[in-house]
Amino acid sequence: MASPTLVASTATKRRVTAGLAFAALFFAGLACLSGGSGSEVDSRQATADALSLSIQQTTAAEVAPATDAPADNSAIATAQAQATAQTIASQQTATAVAGMSAADAEATRQAFGPFLDALPTYGVDPNAGRPAWIHPPVTIDIEGHLVADYANQYIGTVVTDFVISSDITWNTQYGTAGCGFALRSNGNEESFDQYFVIATRGGNGRVEFALQAGGEILNTKDFYAYGLDDNFDWRNDTTNRLTIVIRGPLVWLYTNDTLIGEFDVNDPPTQPYIPPAPTPPPDIDDNPEAAAAYEIARGEYNATVAQINAEFYARQQAFVETDVEFEKGFVAMLAVNESGYTTCTFENTWLFLIEE
Repeated sequence: MASPTLVASTATKRRVTAGLAFAALFFAGLACLSGGSGSEVDSRQATADALSLSIQQTTAAEVAPATDAPADNSAIATAQAQATAQTIASQQTATAVAGMSAADAEATRQAFGPFLDALPTYGVDPNAGRPAWIHPPVTIDIEGHLVADYANQYIGTVVTDFVISSDITWNTQYGTAGCGFALRSNGNEESFDQYFVIATRGGNGRVEFALQAGGEILNTKDFYAYGLDDNFDWRNDTTNRLTIVIRGPLVWLYTNDTLIGEFDVNDPPTQPYIPPAPTPPPDIDDNPEAAAAYEIARGEYNATVAQINAEFYARQQAFVETDVEFEKGFVAMLAVNESGYTTCTFENTWLFLIEE
């Protein structure tokens, strides 16, 4: 049976380079695209422009008629064409759904049936919204230092409040790599506004949230599935279900249908973990070499702590000065890699739009 889809656009899959670090290591930043040929860069930029323009058009359409088209350079012209095509496709799909026979509507609902049945588990009324899409299985393979890939065949779907879920099978060389979603993204590669939720094998299983505004990571949150979700399996070649519910600024994180965290995106950054100071050797007064080694270690430690605190205070100040509650955007499946290789396979991936 065909998957129900509201928007079916060209598959989008791009590589980005970043200073990715969980909890001050993996989410240090997600700043720019990797290099490529001129045509590749133009294509990426046109896609980003199309996504950003689509958001702008969707927002503008809610309050005023469309304004003049952007300047006619090749990237923007391509973006305009792609965004217009997505708008037309959305309108045609909406018209088709509105005119759907009772039998076709029931068939569509049956395809989404198991996922509708799961919604109460996440505190969502199946009647308070509509299915957006069921994504075909997809595998994202990445290799290298500080890289990420993401994919979505229905990238044109704009979300506000929603539930997204996937059964994710992973194989990663290191526990700091992970699989998850980019959420409410503005699609602007020059200045990303978006949220990330990534499940990782680190710490016997944990989920990381990151908030990126203006291309800078301004906040991260760390939640351990280990100890809460008895079904979470952190080992390679295992499958865990990751589900995220977002209503306004509120976020709920589930692994294998177990709630492991909830928070408000407006919650300010918390003081990062400070590692313990080096312990002086017991013979420091009688062993000049040990004393010298300790002084070097203490100096390195003080410099590290100073850097951690400086970065935290800068991020805290930027957070206070920035509107971090992104009301709408795009979603995509995501794989991130600190080094080595990462493979993320997404199955039973679905999106439900909450409309209350």
